[in-house]
Amino acid sequence: MLVYGTMMVNSTTGGSGLARQLLGIVVGIGLLVLFWIFDYRKIKDWSTPLLILSALLMLAPRIPGLGYSAGGAQSWLAIAGIRLFQPAEPAKLVIILFYASIVVRNDGKIESLKEYLKLLGIAFIPVILILTQPDLGTSLVFIAIALGILLMGGAKARWLITTLVLGIALIIGMVSLNTWLGDTGKPVILKAYQMNRLLVFVDQTRDPKGAGYNLKQSKIAIGSGEVSGKGIGSGTQGKLNFLPARSTDFIFSVIGEDLGFTGAAVLLGLYLALLMVALSVAVSSVDLFGTLVAAGIMSMWVFQILENIGMTVGAMPITGIPLPFMSYGSSFMVTNLACVGVLLSIWTRRPFQSISKGV
Repeated sequence: MLVYGTMMVNSTTGGSGLARQLLGIVVGIGLLVLFWIFDYRKIKDWSTPLLILSALLMLAPRIPGLGYSAGGAQSWLAIAGIRLFQPAEPAKLVIILFYASIVVRNDGKIESLKEYLKLLGIAFIPVILILTQPDLGTSLVFIAIALGILLMGGAKARWLITTLVLGIALIIGMVSLNTWLGDTGKPVILKAYQMNRLLVFVDQTRDPKGAGYNLKQSKIAIGSGEVSGKGIGSGTQGKLNFLPARSTDFIFSVIGEDLGFTGAAVLLGLYLALLMVALSVAVSSVDLFGTLVAAGIMSMWVFQILENIGMTVGAMPITGIPLPFMSYGSSFMVTNLACVGVLLSIWTRRPFQSISKGV
């Protein structure tokens, strides 16, 4: 998957992004090895200090001189105008570790609605921090992580379904309220680009030269690839710059155009294998903390894959979420590889746990 992703990033950036992407892979593999060697059970004791550090880092881009804006969000930490990394990316792993430790402290039992709501409320703390940037897409990833851990932690399915239904109702209510406030000339809740993305999702023929341009070009790119594609770097939508954000948010559209249905199917097969491995680690771990951490990592990947690919074909709203191991972005790559290291740590130590318990 790393080879596949590097090849596509090199093609979509014309080689200009290759060095930074390779740097992210090297640093990420280094962290992968460190997390693999380190006993994941000891990380549980560090989850709260890591959360505090992570929260401070997420607020840092709001400090004048330390922030860098990209894609409508001031989410990059920068010094002297040089982008360093996105604090929200490593925060995903920190939240997984912290949230899993909280559920473990609750004895892994979520037997009442009161306990469920309390744990769900804790999950919204980092979401609010991310929304201040504002970065709606990343905040949704945090919610997906929390729901995955809660599900594996014993929360009833009907509570989770009710939460999702209320979340959708909240979004519909915000859009309606936003429209009304806009008509009356009062300050609105959603930014114009966020509102347009939701409206284009509902009506995909809306404003094809403006707000609906990205989705239209993405569909053309994927459809024109047919079965075998046009060849790497030969897709006209990507090569002639019709397709925006082709190395990041819309890299799946480039894969569909350059490598066709075959290339897209291979990628989906790789993702399925990755998720099955994560699920295997979660189910087979004899340690509750390990189970919940693996569930959180798997939930993060599932949401990001479904949302990214879904938005390129119009099945999901466009939110600016990159595709794991494929999109250009060193911070994103480092975090994903670190998550692989944590999964390996859980899996590797499983036999020792079994021996100590006499299994």
